[in-house]
Amino acid sequence: MKFKIDENLPFILKKLIEKEGNFEVDSVYYEGLAGITDIRLLEVCFKEKRILITLDTDFITTDQSHYGIIILRSRKQGKNAIRALFTDFLNNFTLEESKKKITIIEPTQIRIRND
Repeated sequence: MKFKIDENLPFILKKLIEKEGNFEVDSVYYEGLAGITDIRLLEVCFKEKRILITLDTDFITTDQSHYGIIILRSRKQGKNAIRALFTDFLNNFTLEESKKKITIIEPTQIRIRND
């Protein structure tokens, strides 16, 4: 499986994901895609068959085709808070469960929607 980390997330997530298995992880920032529209970002992810990982809640209601979206909704925006939230998700779910779904990860709950 392949993932793309949005520009608003710490790069530490790449290592967390790669530690889970044979996953390929790219970053919007390091690919020079920072600032592109949400629509264009989902098009790129869909074409590359990548699950997007983001803090952007605008993706919750998208009707655009996607390969999967993981939305992190942390009360704090620091690197440690994001890492802790994502680690909690990894301790309770597999990354494969997010394929072609919208996964919303919050401190008190994790919701996985089939769209």
